Amino acid sequence: MALTENLIRIREKIEEYARKCGLDFFEVIFELLPWEEINMIAAYGGFPNRYPHWRFGMEYEELSKGYSYGLQRIYEMVINNDPCYAYLLDSNKEVDQKLVMAHVYAHCDFFKNNIFFRHTNRKMMDETANHATRIKKYIDRFGIEAVEEFIDICLSIDNLIDIHSPYIKRKGSESSQDDINVQKKKFPVKKEYMSHFINPDNSEEDNKSQQDSKDEKVEKIISNTISNPRDILLFLINNAPLKEWQQDVLSIIREEAYYFAPQGQTKIMNEGWATFWHSRIMTMMALKDDELIDYADHHSGTVAIQPGGFNPYKIGLELFRDIEDRWNKGKFGRDYEECDDMTRKRNWDLKLNQGIQKIFEVRRLDIYR
Repeated sequence: MALTENLIRIREKIEEYARKCGLDFFEVIFELLPWEEINMIAAYGGFPNRYPHWRFGMEYEELSKGYSYGLQRIYEMVINNDPCYAYLLDSNKEVDQKLVMAHVYAHCDFFKNNIFFRHTNRKMMDETANHATRIKKYIDRFGIEAVEEFIDICLSIDNLIDIHSPYIKRKGSESSQDDINVQKKKFPVKKEYMSHFINPDNSEEDNKSQQDSKDEKVEKIISNTISNPRDILLFLINNAPLKEWQQDVLSIIREEAYYFAPQGQTKIMNEGWATFWHSRIMTMMALKDDELIDYADHHSGTVAIQPGGFNPYKIGLELFRDIEDRWNKGKFGRDYEECDDMTRKRNWDLKLNQGIQKIFEVRRLDIYR
């Protein structure tokens, strides 16, 4: 659902405030959704079109029951894409929509500029739709039970990837995580029974290669294991006795695993960055006097930590506030570290005012110092 005229005006003002703060982001497309639809998209990992699988239905039921019982509520979702897509809950109050929009623009800035997201697919919205189409074709051809059972197996090991491979080149590795050795290209076949005649398996070259392939295959497996020992999914794609459709499904699961990996790697700093800027934009620019109580109530709920719990919004927010404060006052470097006077150290203030510059550097590198 498109935004109302009032929300369009609010979006334009929040975007103006965000750019005035120095945030740099792709175009952001907001959509207004009821709680049923926003739960459905959340169950699909934020994408409206994913391949069919029972786990998405299970997650939808969990989210829906949590909302019905008042245990949880999704205020917004934002997708790392170009353009970025963001979904707003239609039952939010106006002050909540302002907060959410400011939060979203900061997330989009983080997606665009953080080093861990640099290698992610910026057209993943289209890619997940293509994945869904391919898997649906396999379901039509081989049956839903066979395909779903294989997807279950793939999802049970989808964390066995080399999450650092997009940013470094390991010793002995000749290919990046996107270089997958696929089977030899074949001519398209409309009738299955003609496949053997159009793409014969027993050509002279194949027979010759089969005679001395055992030793070479063992050497290749050992070489692949040494060159990239952490990317188990890539190893299986290259070496496991998979059928062609299974190889394609596994490559889909692997590609999506690499897309979602940076979100886990940067969860604290990503949420902290968004919370830091939504609080600053709201309190200094966007908040009306009569919205203060509602904002304070909802913001405090966002950053609250239960006993024994962990809240990435709160932890990340305090990290960025600490960085800004220390670099504004010069609380770093040899002189500060070697100072033994606790009173002087507590009141240390060189008035450097480098805090904003430093937090943008931390946002880019995701390194807390």
